[in-house]
Amino acid sequence: MPSLSTYLAEEALSLPPTERTKLVEVLVDSLYGIQVPDADLATLLKARSLALKTGEDTGLSFEEVFGEPL
Repeated sequence: MPSLSTYLAEEALSLPPTERTKLVEVLVDSLYGIQVPDADLATLLKARSLALKTGEDTGLSFEEVFGEPL
């Protein structure tokens, strides 16, 4: 039986992009108690996306993030 973190990750990844963005905002706010302005978040996400697409940043595997195979 998959762990709760695996289940949650799979459910979150099945959401449409706009809903995943909202989820990220809620989770970040719960950790830091700050609100990231939408414009700042959009800039950060665009820069992160570009770094991943160009290979400047290779990102992390599921296992590296959650410590277990998908």
